[in-house]
Amino acid sequence: MKAKNLNSSSIKTCKLIRKTFAEMLYEKREISKITVTELVKRADINRGTFYSHYNDIYAVAEDYEDELIEKFFDNAHLLTITSFKQFMDSVFAYFQENDELYRMMCVSNETFIFAGRLINLTEGKVLEICYSSKEIINRKNLDLEINIMIQGLMCEYYKYCRGFSSTGLQNLKDYIEDWYDDFLRRRTKRG
Repeated sequence: MKAKNLNSSSIKTCKLIRKTFAEMLYEKREISKITVTELVKRADINRGTFYSHYNDIYAVAEDYEDELIEKFFDNAHLLTITSFKQFMDSVFAYFQENDELYRMMCVSNETFIFAGRLINLTEGKVLEICYSSKEIINRKNLDLEINIMIQGLMCEYYKYCRGFSSTGLQNLKDYIEDWYDDFLRRRTKRG
């Protein structure tokens, strides 16, 4: 996104552009099939307004990616192994709040590229926290367990978004909380 200091009008415009983009991505299934002309017509804004916020359609997709990454990795809740639940609460609250938009966006296969980046960042952050924690005493296959949990969670989330799973967000959240309790029991001094 071009503008760094957004006023409330600019924030609303960006949300409108992103929402329209998600709707069009849901319909067309490919970012390359979405044009600025179609988007501004559907959003009922002029081209100048679009270009004052974004360089092109791909910048809108990148804005979604940046928003997710900022939300998850600039999050003060994820500081230690003991604050994992608070972090997951904020992640699932974010997904619940933006459920309709992410369901539309996940229809496109192009979102898997973004998912790969999100998975790698998440795995790296969780492993960094685990390895820096003095509470974790059992590190056998730690990388493997974290990788499987993160990749499995993302896979199930995408299946949910695409309508291929009867598992809902609350089911995923409950599972992660159970996994985390078991993880602490098996891998920390507390367990």
